[in-house]
Order: sequence, then C-alpha cells, then structure tokens
Amino acid sequence: MSDTPKRVQTDTSFISSTTSQWIIAGIISASARFIPIPFLDEIVQNRCRRYTVKTTIESHAVDLDLSTLEPYYNNPSGCFVGCVGTMLLLPVKLLLFPFRKIVAVVTSFRAVPLEIMRIYLLGRTLDRYLSNGNFGQSANSLQIDDSVYTARMRSAFEQAFARMDMHVVLSAMQDATGGFRELITAAFVGLKSVFERDNKSANAFVTQPEVKAEASKIQQSFSRAEMVALFDKFDLRFDNAMKDAS
Repeated sequence: MSDTPKRVQTDTSFISSTTSQWIIAGIISASARFIPIPFLDEIVQNRCRRYTVKTTIESHAVDLDLSTLEPYYNNPSGCFVGCVGTMLLLPVKLLLFPFRKIVAVVTSFRAVPLEIMRIYLLGRTLDRYLSNGNFGQSANSLQIDDSVYTARMRSAFEQAFARMDMHVVLSAMQDATGGFRELITAAFVGLKSVFERDNKSANAFVTQPEVKAEASKIQQSFSRAEMVALFDKFDLRFDNAMKDAS
C-alpha cells in the first residue's frame, strides 16, 4: 500500500464547518502581524496553527495526541532549542521589532491572504491524510514513528507551498472579499477570541460574526475551478515530496 493518499478531486470538503474554522484561524493568524507587542504575534500565530491541527484531529475522532503532530505545525527546532534561541536573540528581536512591524503593515496586502491560505492548507492536508487512513504509513505499509512522519509532512508541506501560484490565491481572495480592507478589519475584531478562553477544546475558539462572514466568502471562493485545480496541484507536489522523503 502506498503512503500517498488519493488526492481529493471534488469540492465537497469546502462546505464543512471544519473548513470554515481553518479559514477563521487563518484570518486571525494573519492579523497577528499588526499586534504592536513583541512576541505576542508569534504566540497568536502558534495558537492558530495548533487550533487548526486540533480541530482536524477532533473531527476524525482518531487516537492521535496533539503533541505527536507538533513537528508538523510548530517550530521544528523543538521547545528547548526554540526557547534557548529566543533568549539569545531577544535583544536583537526587540531592537528590530518596530521595523518588522512597519514591513508587516506595508506587505499586508500580499501576506494576509497567503497566511490564510497557509493555515487552511495545514488543516486540509492533515485532514486528507487522516481521511484516507494513511497517516503514519511507510511505503511498505509498516507503521513508522509518528513524530518522524509528521516532521516529514512539515518538510513536504513547505516544499509544496513554496511552489504555489500565489497570483491565483490573491486574485481569488480579493474577488471574494471585495478587497482586503474588510478582511483585515474583521481579523482585528476576531483577534481577541484567541485569548478569551484556555482553548483546551477546539470549540473554545470563538469568533465574531464579522470574521465568520469573511470566512464564508473565502470558503465559497475556494470551490472555484481555478482554486480546485490549484489545490490539486498542491496535493500532487506534497505527495511527491512525501514519496521522495520515504
């Protein structure tokens, strides 16, 4: 049995509530670039990625611990290395923070929709592998260490995402939202939902109606023919990268 699941060819996955939650998480993660507090933006983005993965796991009711998937959605260097690195780079990051925020605002037109797409694909890819029952399967159908497998998924994801046609993504989201002003405004409104509860359950990730409205527009745009084709190409690149790494 191959470790590569069959790519999804229909758009039925685009109408689920789980899909909507991925997009909402993407909107809030994208808004983190505007937070004027050092390191808080990274905390928000990490929580959004974690929420996306947790929501996907819970939707499948599989016996899979969230910590197992940490290499897939979190800093691949690990907690200890990441903490040490943060401490060493703290003075530099604080010094450069104002400049980073200026760049974040200037590049938001492109960066916001791409962050939404990244979070969405993070959930969609995991969902695809869990749906086909191939998560953690090697080429010869033997179960391998899940942490190794998830690290391989992260690498394959980055390779596939780097080669996406971003012009199609930007065009689709701009058409769906009528420009990005409303999208960014909605993201600001929903940002506080990340911290309203402890988020132990996927259902704790609450949002405002404005965020849900923008997410619904984006969700509908993802069913367009050019977007379905874009996702299919992403799946193919991801699957090929997984094969090459096995």
